Amino acid sequence: EVRGDGAPPSYLFGTIHSEDPEVLRLAAPVQQAFDAADSVVLEVKMDMEAMMHSSTAMLMMDGRLLSDIIGQSLFEKTARAVSVRGIPEVVLERMKPWAVATTLSMPVPETGMVLDLQLYRAAEQAGKQLHGLETIREQLDVFDTIPERDQVALLKDAVDNLDLMDDMNAALISAWKRRDLAAMMAISDEAMQSGDQRIARDFERRLIIDRNRLMAGRIGPHLEQGRAFIAVGALHLPGDSGLLRLLEQQGYALRAIY
Repeated sequence: EVRGDGAPPSYLFGTIHSEDPEVLRLAAPVQQAFDAADSVVLEVKMDMEAMMHSSTAMLMMDGRLLSDIIGQSLFEKTARAVSVRGIPEVVLERMKPWAVATTLSMPVPETGMVLDLQLYRAAEQAGKQLHGLETIREQLDVFDTIPERDQVALLKDAVDNLDLMDDMNAALISAWKRRDLAAMMAISDEAMQSGDQRIARDFERRLIIDRNRLMAGRIGPHLEQGRAFIAVGALHLPGDSGLLRLLEQQGYALRAIY
């Protein structure tokens, strides 16, 4: 629960990119806060424009092939890794290295109905106001502006550590179900140790720290209006540069209710 001066309380919920039925089944206090909200605020609005932009932003439009960028050996390993995700080689050849690395870092999708998308659809069906803290372009620029050689390194690390990725995602989901933010942070920090530390630190800054500051600045109007249900990735919440700390520094009163 997040309270400011005079406004009705709002609620901040940490999500995880998962279609696990236990994840999708909201606990009673969470469902109650969602139902009572006038507005739902997500990282991005998952409308048709966002979906279309995200699919095209992942592709190279300059005629180059991924196999030419990463080499035939790594390309063949990558092709085997993405085949279980239903991505044919002809599409893989056009994907940017960061897009492939990101795809491999997430669990193999079955239904595609992950928690954030479920919240978006539920808010839409309930006729609630829907807002995004970022535009889809801003979110994807986080990846698109990574130097290409670093994108290739991230892709190679993902391919080389596929089994570890599966274990890490399972551990993250387990910690999320226990509502253990400290454990989630520890799992994420440990995963960062496997590759080039300069790239890992830059990636963490781009993906988490910089976006935390951006989101903390944009949450204000929703909190001032009150009755907002704000849902962002759980790893944006903890730590010295996390949203919980940043909102407290802005003078908001935070209270854990679940």
